[in-house]
Amino acid sequence: MQMISGTQLAAEIRQQICQQNQNHGISPILAVILVGEMEDSTAYVKLKQKAAADIGGQCRVVHLPEDITARGLLHEIAILNQDQQVHGIILQLPLPPHLQSWQDDFLQAIAPKKDVDGFNPVNRGLLMGGRPLFTSCAALAAMEVISRFLPDLKGREALLIGDSFDLILPLAVMLIEQGCETRVMPEWNQEAIKADIVVVEKGSAMMLKKTHVNKIGLLIDAGFYWGEGGSRGNVDNEDVALKDGLLLPVPGGIGPLLIAFLMYNLSRAAWEQMSSS
Repeated sequence: MQMISGTQLAAEIRQQICQQNQNHGISPILAVILVGEMEDSTAYVKLKQKAAADIGGQCRVVHLPEDITARGLLHEIAILNQDQQVHGIILQLPLPPHLQSWQDDFLQAIAPKKDVDGFNPVNRGLLMGGRPLFTSCAALAAMEVISRFLPDLKGREALLIGDSFDLILPLAVMLIEQGCETRVMPEWNQEAIKADIVVVEKGSAMMLKKTHVNKIGLLIDAGFYWGEGGSRGNVDNEDVALKDGLLLPVPGGIGPLLIAFLMYNLSRAAWEQMSSS
């Protein structure tokens, strides 16, 4: 399979966003709410800080103690909603166990016009109704790759393995709108895969081998697992290397693109808020 560099595509997108922000005189500000001291979350926040700087913006980290109450977190979100200097707000997930049952309440509390992750139920509903304000960055990232390498989607077949609200469900809506015959498989049952487009989010590290791949035009690996030697996805890259088709692999695939589209949503939010003020 021919490997697609998500890192290279992401760098191109960030450069374009930076130029557009300079042209419009925009310096977008992102607020990231980080609860606790999870090592992975801290690393992801640092990547977002770098990406914000790359597009001429800023990333402010609102670091809250791990034992903060749900009421306390909602109060912090309300403050950021009212802060006119902040254009976008994201809540870094996952949350500590005692807050996880409140997750939808926290996401709904973020003002839709500042919800640059596209996680607020209002924005998710607007996408379903064909009038999206902000779409999930993961879905935008996957759609960017699909549109670049398979531009005519009408009549094509897509298989999405997973059930997430941030990738699989919004991507299914976007593909269907483009006339793509789309099937969602919440769990993979080890059957051989054949489709023009396959997105594999659920499963286990390196589970997808060459014996599972019949005929795929574009395979997007959306799994992520830490192990010896670094990160791995759901696809065994070396094992499928001699198969026909295109692969967006892990690492260096959808991860960098997701952050690039977070910057895209942030810049849009800044522009729209400045235009309406």
